[in-house]
Amino acid sequence: MPLNGRGFWDNMFFMNSNFTNITLVTKVGNDRAAVLSSDISRWLREQGLKVTCVDNRVQGKSLDLGDETPDLVLVLGGDGTMLSVARKVGFNSIPFLGVNLGQVGFLADISPESWQDQLSLVFQGRYFLSSRLILEFEISRDGKPVHHGEGINDLVLNRNGMARLNRFNLCVDEAPQFKMRADGLIMSTPTGSTAYNISAGGPLVYPELDSFILTPICPFLQSFPPMVLPGSSRVRISVADSNPSMYLTVDGQAGYEVLAGDVLKVRRAEKKMTILATAGPRHFMAKLQERGFLSPGEVS
Repeated sequence: MPLNGRGFWDNMFFMNSNFTNITLVTKVGNDRAAVLSSDISRWLREQGLKVTCVDNRVQGKSLDLGDETPDLVLVLGGDGTMLSVARKVGFNSIPFLGVNLGQVGFLADISPESWQDQLSLVFQGRYFLSSRLILEFEISRDGKPVHHGEGINDLVLNRNGMARLNRFNLCVDEAPQFKMRADGLIMSTPTGSTAYNISAGGPLVYPELDSFILTPICPFLQSFPPMVLPGSSRVRISVADSNPSMYLTVDGQAGYEVLAGDVLKVRRAEKKMTILATAGPRHFMAKLQERGFLSPGEVS
């Protein structure tokens, strides 16, 4: 139903912008990001905003944002840099906005060519806040937790080394446990549905949905199809092989060895990631077309 002569989402764009304290995070070693950081920080200060510039090192495990919590974290880099920064900063309702210097740009929304126009819209209040589900995992060994963490895109349990099938015992919620044989298993958030999940034959899922996806990697005899689960689901996976060579990879950036008898538990985290976008809900469909996931044009 249109409101005041405009569509519902048009009205959603005209929120008041309360962003006055900005942390600008730049990917270390990227010359283009360094130059752009200088230009953007200077422009932001000209608008009367407080700006703190921080370097993100790939190997670093934390990121110090200073004594004062920012209103907005502006990341210069690709989607991988966005994921890295978000995990280091944590998820405490601070929105993230990315300037896309990478290959894909599903998370990084700002174009490096038109950043000034797009940021102007943001500080006029013309933006959309997208709340994203995060997956929480725990690996237990001999009944004791040995690793835990959070994934924004996906958790991938995969073989390492020898090209052979692995055996898992899988249980979803209170349903009976069942066995499966596959190269591995992808547990993807809706945000990560456009990543490894889609390459392995999983479905595209709208990023704001409260759900997550189980997608097998090369299952034996196609015995397990990709599944979309409610966000409230809990998954328990045990490794049935006596001598496995497996790793759990988190967002393609962190890895944990998984041994025989280990148990992996996955569920929705209590926290969520907030991503700021400069267009409305149709923007996801537009991005799918731009990245070649959907064919543009009309049905003849």
